[in-house]
Amino acid sequence: MKKIIFALVLLLFVCSCKQENLENEEELVKETSKSEMTPKNFSTINDGYSQREILEINLNWVSYIAGSVLREDAAARQEVATLLQNGNKVIKLNQLLDNNSAFAIKFIERTNLYLFMGYPNHDKTRPNPPPQGIGGGSSNLTAQFIDYILYNHCIELYFPKSVNFVGEFSISTTGHPMNDVDTSNEGIIRYFEPLVVTPFADLLSTTHLITVSYSYLHNAQNVIIARPYRNSNDPITGINCTYIQYNDISDFTDFLEY
Repeated sequence: MKKIIFALVLLLFVCSCKQENLENEEELVKETSKSEMTPKNFSTINDGYSQREILEINLNWVSYIAGSVLREDAAARQEVATLLQNGNKVIKLNQLLDNNSAFAIKFIERTNLYLFMGYPNHDKTRPNPPPQGIGGGSSNLTAQFIDYILYNHCIELYFPKSVNFVGEFSISTTGHPMNDVDTSNEGIIRYFEPLVVTPFADLLSTTHLITVSYSYLHNAQNVIIARPYRNSNDPITGINCTYIQYNDISDFTDFLEY
């Protein structure tokens, strides 16, 4: 009997600690979203990667964070569903981020969490390595990452089979492989079922590595592919997105066109 009581007390203690950690994490996200803090233990500098590799890494992060936003925020899901009406499958990133929309607010909050904490305990799997090509200067990493994806590049989100946010849906994400050869790329699936049901369950979704290919697309829903797009007529902040340095890629839209 004493052993049973001891086990119950221990279980209550563990649950209490877990709940406290979740509350602390949620509070940290809110506070750091308002601040200009830069982590001291999370490097996002260019660790010897080429500009091509940096772009692919950051594309994977764009789609991954977008998946996190859509998994957790109903208002953001509605915004995306509206933009994908009438058979549209592509949303320019600036349509979602260059405003004060629910998607934009949540995207910045999620980015801040990933960059500040490095390995948030609500996701089992995340892209590796972390975002690259940022981390210099005095600005916070979140602002630098947003500048990179929104003002230094032309990026769009491709939804091969549009979206279906009904019921216990999952979301799969990946980025363009930045070559003209590969017909698949590593990605991450974000399942509906949370790891732990708590008042902060929106922070506890399950993620796992996958390979996004044509066969995967055939059986999956809610797949998001982040990719560059060429735009010579309407440069973003003066940057002309012709991507002539990637002329070996004839058309970014060819990758997993469905």
